[in-house]
Amino acid sequence: MEEVHKNRPTAIEQSEILSVKRLLNSQIITVYHGNKTENLIPQYGLGSMDNDYGKGFYTTPSMELAKEWSWGIYAAGDKGYVHTFELNTDSLNILNLTELDSIHWIAELIYNRKLNIQDKEVVMDNVKALLDKYKLDTDKYDAIIGYRANDSYFAYAEAFVSGTIYKDTLEKALRTGELGIQIFIKSERAFRRLKQTAVEEVPEKYRGYFVKRDRNARNTYHSLRANQGSRVGKETIYDFI
Repeated sequence: MEEVHKNRPTAIEQSEILSVKRLLNSQIITVYHGNKTENLIPQYGLGSMDNDYGKGFYTTPSMELAKEWSWGIYAAGDKGYVHTFELNTDSLNILNLTELDSIHWIAELIYNRKLNIQDKEVVMDNVKALLDKYKLDTDKYDAIIGYRANDSYFAYAEAFVSGTIYKDTLEKALRTGELGIQIFIKSERAFRRLKQTAVEEVPEKYRGYFVKRDRNARNTYHSLRANQGSRVGKETIYDFI
């Protein structure tokens, strides 16, 4: 599958690309994981397949974002914790999705996560065509760097393959939603390169930050979808398949 690179990245996109490149300039990078488990040992082969990039360990270079994750609704518990790790990237094969067109990111999400669409028979033809053209072979990679899609933002990907929103609407959502970058630890070799250096309890105020981000994401979704404007010059799923 041939990679499609960003066509004339915007200033914000260029800033994101450079930020990730600076991160990868260091052989040892610091990443964070937030959840409700104090004693955490990442293990290869565990986790749910129904996540952005499949089964693996999800981290972020942002401690603040990890603190929000620690109070997310996806894990049971009455305390939140952020875990700090060092990742030795030497000789790791890393897929950097920030350098590529978002169509690859959409394909990855659609491949891994479950669609919640009523007219599935109509949409599945679009999904198959999209995956055939843009789903990258990630088996050869040890780690993936890309955007995070919570449930609110996965709705954009679903709407895109359904043909009801434009691609630029989805990309505006990425910019305004401040989803942040996540680093997905995929291979057994990458798991062996993780070294935990710290764990700390996260104040409960971050529960509110998590809820606020999710609420803003939903409001942004409805606003952008309702105000997409004219179809002229804009791309839908049918321009790609």
